[in-house]
Amino acid sequence: MTQTQRDASGRRRQSDAPKEQSRNFTIKVRGQTFGLPVECVKTIFHIDQVTPVPLAPREIAGLANLRGRIVTALRLDRCLDIDEGDRSDSNLAVCIEHNGERYALLIDETGDVVTCEEDDRILCPTHVGQQFVDATNACYRLDDDFLPILDIAALVRRLSRATETGGRDGHARDASRGVDI
Repeated sequence: MTQTQRDASGRRRQSDAPKEQSRNFTIKVRGQTFGLPVECVKTIFHIDQVTPVPLAPREIAGLANLRGRIVTALRLDRCLDIDEGDRSDSNLAVCIEHNGERYALLIDETGDVVTCEEDDRILCPTHVGQQFVDATNACYRLDDDFLPILDIAALVRRLSRATETGGRDGHARDASRGVDI
């Protein structure tokens, strides 16, 4: 809450101006924590079945049914180029919306909603890969760690470019099933 005080001349001045904040929903992918802007998260659900899409980029797991609506299921670990080791078989997903389209981000677990203050914003650490940096729009100091905030628009743009190139990313594919071989 902002308090109004008077200075020596009797004029009002603001003290304790409100700090700029953002609210982010935390998720985990391959042991790494990320934030998603609360306003883009629509629901959390378990995917029963994913239908593969032939010739789709490797980041697209396939299509899934969310209450009668078809959504594109994205392998967030691949979107962020996170090491393929120790892959979880989780069917947990966060449904997000961008420009009227819904996507299911496949994740390992969900966390809490955290409030990040602009004063705690930091540069993205240099030890993370470029693909990781390109997929985030902010990083915040959070306890003894940092919280990267995913840039949904950047993820979708990157996916659109990969789709336009026909999924050609240097991986061999079984064209009849749309899966890596």
